[in-house]
Amino acid sequence: MNLMRLIYFLTPESNHAKLFTVDKPNTTQLLLWYVLPLSFISSVMVYLRLYHQYSQLFIDNLPGDRLLMIGGEVLLLQVTAVLAVAWITKNLVEMVNVKTTFRDALLVITIATLPLWLASFIYLIPSFNFNVVVHVFAVLGAVMLICRGVYAIFGLRERGAAAILSMAIAGTASLGFGIVLISTLISWDGIEQLQYAVTD
Repeated sequence: MNLMRLIYFLTPESNHAKLFTVDKPNTTQLLLWYVLPLSFISSVMVYLRLYHQYSQLFIDNLPGDRLLMIGGEVLLLQVTAVLAVAWITKNLVEMVNVKTTFRDALLVITIATLPLWLASFIYLIPSFNFNVVVHVFAVLGAVMLICRGVYAIFGLRERGAAAILSMAIAGTASLGFGIVLISTLISWDGIEQLQYAVTD
């Protein structure tokens, strides 16, 4: 996994067609080398954060460590969301008469999600305000990477169309990862209800 290789595709040098085609990872490589490992980071951070805060609640009263269920679900939801947003992005790009592939769409979404994945490392810092500030900057960074990806990877040069497409992709990505958050909270609530049932 080489994160600098991904960022390379957003640089002006990546516009050289021959190098761009040769170096671009395929869909399987993106999924196995980048999406899965990076999604695993946030899953582990969520697990560690909840384990240190609620360890006695789960280990003492539930058969097995249910936090693994939440970590696994976060991983699965993230991967599903990335693939779904990439598929929608491909269709959005084609709506503005630009030919693209699912690989290119997945590449843009993977690069754009990098700040959010890397921001997961701060989950272990017990400061809500600090976490919010870092995630705000991560979201802004993701939007900027989407804008750059629309220009460098999809090759859309018209500023108006590029801005509209970037906002559409950012909105789709926000919806997708909002669903991930809501689904995780629903799962957390379900495990808490199970906790109460076992205690009673």
